[in-house]
Amino acid sequence: MDKSFYKNYFSFENNHWWFKARRGLIFNLIDSYRTNPDNSRVSIFDYGCASGSLVKKLQEAGFAVSGGDVSEEAINFGLANGVRHLNTIRGNATRHKEGSFDFVFALDILEHLPDESPVIKEIERILKPDGIGIFFVPAFQFLWGLQDEVSHHYRRYTLSQILSVLKKESGLRLVRSSYFNTFLFAPVAVFRLFARWFNLKGRESDYDINSKFLNFIFYHIFNFECRLLRYFNFPFGVSILLVLKKKQ
Repeated sequence: MDKSFYKNYFSFENNHWWFKARRGLIFNLIDSYRTNPDNSRVSIFDYGCASGSLVKKLQEAGFAVSGGDVSEEAINFGLANGVRHLNTIRGNATRHKEGSFDFVFALDILEHLPDESPVIKEIERILKPDGIGIFFVPAFQFLWGLQDEVSHHYRRYTLSQILSVLKKESGLRLVRSSYFNTFLFAPVAVFRLFARWFNLKGRESDYDINSKFLNFIFYHIFNFECRLLRYFNFPFGVSILLVLKKKQ
């Protein structure tokens, strides 16, 4: 990720419609797959946590959460802002023992990697038996845009492509798969294709929305969809959600 973008990213994590609604989706997924009703006994690791905004929200809810990121700058910012249990990831390896966590998140992480294999294997290693891995990745290469560039992405995926990678690189069992960010798929597709065809510049990223009104509207659209994801899978969308379980 561009260093200049990281400075703004810290603010985006707390205020942007995408991150706010996505946090609600994460809480819903935890509730759907947890086996212990006591938050303090639900152990979670956020792999690629950036400055730890999600980690902090989960800690405030009482979960036993830690996080790691390859950016020392991002980790230091999070620690300075009161996020606990953050560490820099070096060489794709965490500092945790095998079988440490009930949940491990890799939220929009795999697309940053030239080779996804080491990270997938590390996530599988630190999950407890029957632990849950939750992965988000961006969907459809034709939606490639500015955000992919500034985030230093290598690829976007179809559902079959990411499932093939995970099957090849791990023994994790698929529990659920779905596209999401479906309700905003058409406007996102039109905007990104238009921007690419006409070579539109001038924004630092797709998160650079200065309109409070648009942020409000997009949040409520996406948040409504995230609520529906409790009950439905979607056949297309801007992103992909995968829930996998480590075998006994």
